[in-house]
Amino acid sequence: MEYVSTRGKAKERTFSDIAFEGFAEDNGLWVPKSIPKVNLQTLRTWKGLSYASLAFEILHLFAPEIPRKDMWRLCADAYDPSLYPYSRDIFNIDEVTPITWLHDNVGLLELSTGPTLAFDDISMKFLAGLFDMGLTDSHPTTLLGATTGDMGISAEKAFGNHENIDVIMLSPRDRMSRFQAAQLFSNKDDNVTNIEIDGTFDDCQDIVTKILQDRAWSGERNIGAINSVLFARIATQVVYYFYGYLHAVDRVGEEICFVMPGGNFGNAYAGWLAKEMGLPIMRLIVGTNENDTMDAFLRTGHYAPRPSSETIATTSPSTDISRAASFERFLFEILKHDGARVAELMSELEEKGEFRLTHEELRSVRRSGVVSGSSNHANRLEIIESMHLEFDTYVDPHAADALFCGIYLHPVGIKTLVCETVQAVKFPKMVRQATGCTVPPPDELADIFEREQRSIKLPADEGLVRQQIDRILAKKAQNA
Repeated sequence: MEYVSTRGKAKERTFSDIAFEGFAEDNGLWVPKSIPKVNLQTLRTWKGLSYASLAFEILHLFAPEIPRKDMWRLCADAYDPSLYPYSRDIFNIDEVTPITWLHDNVGLLELSTGPTLAFDDISMKFLAGLFDMGLTDSHPTTLLGATTGDMGISAEKAFGNHENIDVIMLSPRDRMSRFQAAQLFSNKDDNVTNIEIDGTFDDCQDIVTKILQDRAWSGERNIGAINSVLFARIATQVVYYFYGYLHAVDRVGEEICFVMPGGNFGNAYAGWLAKEMGLPIMRLIVGTNENDTMDAFLRTGHYAPRPSSETIATTSPSTDISRAASFERFLFEILKHDGARVAELMSELEEKGEFRLTHEELRSVRRSGVVSGSSNHANRLEIIESMHLEFDTYVDPHAADALFCGIYLHPVGIKTLVCETVQAVKFPKMVRQATGCTVPPPDELADIFEREQRSIKLPADEGLVRQQIDRILAKKAQNA
């Protein structure tokens, strides 16, 4: 299995080469040169496998150079069901990503049952194992990322207290829920630094992108990536589409739909990869909020991310993203691996702040099976309230975005799974506004608001962030 850049000018690499490398030397993102295929006969043999066993089968396709015994150990360690105890059904102890069925063949695929109550735990546990077992050819000593809250919390949980790695995480100040902020900034591990940026998530992601794309500067400091630009994260996300499908269908071969929050487009791209691998997915529905850049693109072919000053702070903050990190991968695929065309469009985006596909290119988007919808604050309140009243369950605002779009866009009679990426307890104000109730946190997080918090506050200035990184690394070297 070889990996190529979305911009077409980088040397082909292996999974092990790129495990912690966010960008290729031409500033593109890594994608498989060819997508592995899974036929229905093989899919039938996978029905009934544990999550770890299924992850082994799928991830081995993306990383065949990793010895099978090492891959099995890695998957068995990362996907031990005891590490994912926070499902709705407390007696469901053997599931990593269980399904809760609602009505009209719509169900919640619970991806946030791990220790930080977010779907990022599924990939971060695997990545930490990959790093600890020395199974990659890239060995960064610092991981740099940008987070809307949950990814950073999960990464710090997975890599905290590791002797050979530091984690530096940027997040937008006052753009998370109080619970998310308390989780993120209460981390006490010596190898973790949180930097609050006075701006939006797009500001944070732009700074991280520019630093990682400055290969001389980041290479000299041995800095690797940790957010959704990593293909290793995407590969782990492919697994739960297969797992969800195999547990949802009565007959392997029937088509279903998936709905996911838009976010950084990593979930959507992973679902599209699963579809291209052969999973019978009729439709992938991307739910956006008032920051509807992706919805506009999927409908019209016009991609015009909002400038940071116009990105709206909404009640589903993890979707307050105008320029999604993994979108370029999807663009590369619908343009039939034309790296030169991708590079041309991304250059146009940098110069003009937008680009528009040709009519033929837009037809490729329409044929991809990826569609979208958007919702607003009132829609989210309506969904959260109805889930509580009708099903005696709570959902977070991002699941509400996805449910709103999925309920109205899924074909009648077709099973539809909504990817639940974070738990409702992280958004107590929103849940209380919609239902009048408070969701109790797990016992392990009961004191979350009482914990001491620490972070470094900086303006949205790339130069100042670089200086801060140098100070962190200098202090580490001094204490070594």
